[in-house]
Amino acid sequence: MEQLSRSEKKRRAKCVESLAAELVKLSASEIKCLPGDNFLRSNIKEAKELKAGARKRQIKYITKQLRDLDIEPFLTLLAEKKGSKLKQTQVIHQLEYWRDNIITAAINDSHYEEQDGQPFNENWSSPVLNEVAENFQKIDLQAIKIAAVKYVKTRKPAFSREIFRIIKAAHESERFL
Repeated sequence: MEQLSRSEKKRRAKCVESLAAELVKLSASEIKCLPGDNFLRSNIKEAKELKAGARKRQIKYITKQLRDLDIEPFLTLLAEKKGSKLKQTQVIHQLEYWRDNIITAAINDSHYEEQDGQPFNENWSSPVLNEVAENFQKIDLQAIKIAAVKYVKTRKPAFSREIFRIIKAAHESERFL
């Protein structure tokens, strides 16, 4: 997997901080149901009682603790209990991340030039494409490659959106299976 950019790290940290803020809003009975250790639960309970600046600091501390844990169970619990959209937002950010990296790989790859009437080398591949293929078995990689190459040649945002639609459709089809 490619190394995350500084901006991507910040976006992910902001997502975890939003999760911590949502966890602080839970009732005492819901906090008892949270996965994780008692230390985390007690910090969340403490944050509920604090005011303004102290609460923000406590949320930052909870965020630091959450970074070391798998946040998926927390997101699932919030989605079930509160109808939170944090999990959906995280999925959308991951799909956008893959789209952006596919486009970057297409830009950096020299095999997208026309050869023998073919729009590009059909063997063109990148680690991001492999990662997307591993996550979604029924994805049309050929359509993604074509859209990525068209984007590189024309810089039209429609092709970038097309890549996103293909990845999102694959995600939706996997989710409902």
